[in-house]
Amino acid sequence: MQRLECHVKNYNWGKKGNKSEVARLFAAGHKNFVMDENETYAELWMGTHPDGPAVLSNSATRLSSFIAKSHSASYLSNNNWKEDIHLPFIMKVILQVHPTKVISSSPSDKAHESEQAARLHEKDPVHYPDRHHKPELAYALTQFELLCGFRPADQILKNIEGEEMMEKTRTHPDMVSDYVDELVEFRGCLTDSTVKVIQKMAIDFPGDVGVFSPLILNHIILKPGECCYYAAEELHAYLSGECVECVGCSNNTIRAAMTPKFIDREALCEVLNYRMTPPEDYLVTATALTEYPGVDEYSPNCKDFQLHRIRVSPDFSDSLLPVLDCASIMVIVEGSGVLEEVNTPSSSRLTVISFGIGFLHSHALLLHHFRF
Repeated sequence: MQRLECHVKNYNWGKKGNKSEVARLFAAGHKNFVMDENETYAELWMGTHPDGPAVLSNSATRLSSFIAKSHSASYLSNNNWKEDIHLPFIMKVILQVHPTKVISSSPSDKAHESEQAARLHEKDPVHYPDRHHKPELAYALTQFELLCGFRPADQILKNIEGEEMMEKTRTHPDMVSDYVDELVEFRGCLTDSTVKVIQKMAIDFPGDVGVFSPLILNHIILKPGECCYYAAEELHAYLSGECVECVGCSNNTIRAAMTPKFIDREALCEVLNYRMTPPEDYLVTATALTEYPGVDEYSPNCKDFQLHRIRVSPDFSDSLLPVLDCASIMVIVEGSGVLEEVNTPSSSRLTVISFGIGFLHSHALLLHHFRF
């Protein structure tokens, strides 16, 4: 296993200083890192995308260059830049402290959709820095709230039935806060928790019509260990909590509302998937791998990535981890032990692992003497 130094994003919705798991994971890979207790640490990127490339801790070599110099075809992906070979995914740890985040979608690269991501990149490479799609999976570390996908049609109709506020906000956006009070009184089929989200949005983004998005979007609350997945073209917004996120190797975001950044409603309407479905359709159930005790697999309908959760009993001795035919990234959030990478029956490599991040080859893996 190669220890990694990964890339941190200091967005203002993160946690400050040592309270941030992102900052502590970042510090684990950077010996000379001095934590700023007044700085926000929001996202830790683990991958090879040029906007947040990881490097090897022992040499400062870019992970993408290390992969390119390797001879294992299992590293290969279609997301390549020049002499580098890129992983088809970015893994992230995200801390969402502010209760609202941009409502957004991302383009698809499916052939029957005319390669939307490639077209957007060619048209506007500043705001769409690559030509790849970005399906996304979120695994909740804490209670994690998000908006995701359009509600079923009957719920949408009930929420807007007899209401003129949607049209009013188009002509009088300065009166959005007044209409929020009207909405709270009307309620429709909104739960108490969703009403609170709308009220908080109205405070954080006064005058933004995006505060009414919970009328039409599913409000999902994940418990720790629960997971959801949404493909490119799905409208979504993270609200609060901490998660591990896996996305396609892309930094393309088509923003719709609740952000000071560039908003591209024309592109959004072009690529958006307007399917209406209950929130349960976005959940990904954990599958326990019976051959590998303590390992659960989250496998969405996506060719770019899958996620394994490894939970180790404090009193175990050795454990066999799944054999993968591809390279992967491991995040150790608690405990320490010895990882054995078995290349051949007569050849293996031992690595002491602890809190931090590592890049794994496509070998058989044995975990020894793990302790908390």
